Amino acid sequence: MRSTFFKVFGGLFLAVALLAPFRPVILWTLVALLPLAGVGLYDRLQKRHSIRPNFPLFGRGRWLMERLRPYIRQYFVESDTDGMPVNRMFRSIVYQRAKGAVETVPFGSRVDAYRSGYEWIDHSLSLLDPAEVEPDLRVVVGGSQCDRPYTASIFNISAMSFGALSPPAIQALNLGARQGGFAHNTGEGGITPY
Repeated sequence: MRSTFFKVFGGLFLAVALLAPFRPVILWTLVALLPLAGVGLYDRLQKRHSIRPNFPLFGRGRWLMERLRPYIRQYFVESDTDGMPVNRMFRSIVYQRAKGAVETVPFGSRVDAYRSGYEWIDHSLSLLDPAEVEPDLRVVVGGSQCDRPYTASIFNISAMSFGALSPPAIQALNLGARQGGFAHNTGEGGITPY
């Protein structure tokens, strides 16, 4: 590829030199050819990277493609439900809600709800008395070596920054957690007074 680079640019400069007397406007191609040839010559002479001396100018395409790879994958390869940690389908819902636009999609879900392993939680249509709730929704924390084992709910409110929510929201979540007998992690440790 080294010799190909010199042959190609040598041929281009020779063509410009031969055509310039007949078409002087062709000299404007030197505006692009000279910087490209300079970069290629620098690549050929530098010792830091092994790809660039062997593939002058074209070797830089590797780094360009590495930079473009996430965008190409996101926009051309990845489906709406493949992305990690948050897929495109859920990101677009957030974007639509932030704009105040309708976030619903006609013709049902884009997720295969019939595939093996698909899980969801439905809201109860009727109120339940906490005494009627099955006891297996709690787990014992601590064992025979523990001084004070206790039971904890398997459903809890995960960490949400106190700074991101208002005090009334934190109070409402705390009240609901207390009534439901589960924990609420405010995400702030001991900072919140609630």
